Amino acid sequence: MSIEKINLCDETFNHILAIIAAQGYEPGSKIPSESELVISIGVSRNTVRTALNRLNALGILDIRHGEGYFLKDINVDVFSNLQLPILLEAHSDLETLTEFRLGVEPQGAALAAVRVIPEDLDGMAQILALSAGSLEDEERFARSDMDFHLAIAKASRNSIIHRSVEMLKALYTVWLRGFVRVHGNAASNDFHHRIFRSIRDGDAGAARLAMTEHLTDVLGKVRLDAAGGPGMPASVLLAGSGEGASPAGGRTR
Repeated sequence: MSIEKINLCDETFNHILAIIAAQGYEPGSKIPSESELVISIGVSRNTVRTALNRLNALGILDIRHGEGYFLKDINVDVFSNLQLPILLEAHSDLETLTEFRLGVEPQGAALAAVRVIPEDLDGMAQILALSAGSLEDEERFARSDMDFHLAIAKASRNSIIHRSVEMLKALYTVWLRGFVRVHGNAASNDFHHRIFRSIRDGDAGAARLAMTEHLTDVLGKVRLDAAGGPGMPASVLLAGSGEGASPAGGRTR
């Protein structure tokens, strides 16, 4: 299939999503037929059918043979199915992924501060203890690092934030091993304790700020290295994940 054809299928897919959103279809509603979409969008029937089949595979549409295409109840799983290909496409772009984290995780930390329960705090404390005892074990620290971020996302009680960080964990954990080797992990450990204290104290503003400063610092380091500045070479960037230098010259993820 040519690049032009792939792009046309993507555009048709997005166009049909826009039609569904603009018309305000309710779950169970029938959407326009293939023939109507061909005329409306101005593409071939095969292109429309490819886009519709993709929407069906993602759990957005239900195909009823002989009847047409019907909108399903769009839930968090559908959102995740749409989001995962985007994250996978950007898997080697640390700047893009870190920008996404910066947009999502501070809000998750703020929500966690007001929604956290004792069980959540116990889990976070256990992860922090494991991290502190794994400062010399790169792989173990990498796993516990993202486990901590995932625990915060879970405590936010926001299913989309939780699922987003869950997917990011799978992408970041491998990279973190390389980052820990190059940048260390002491300041990352400090940042995590600061975030934890804010959540434990129920201070949403402080939790948001601590997470924002943590990931802003990561983003600055990622951009510096990507630009060829002092620090980690690009080849290591693709093998690590967000450990960067702290403003005070320490190390953080």
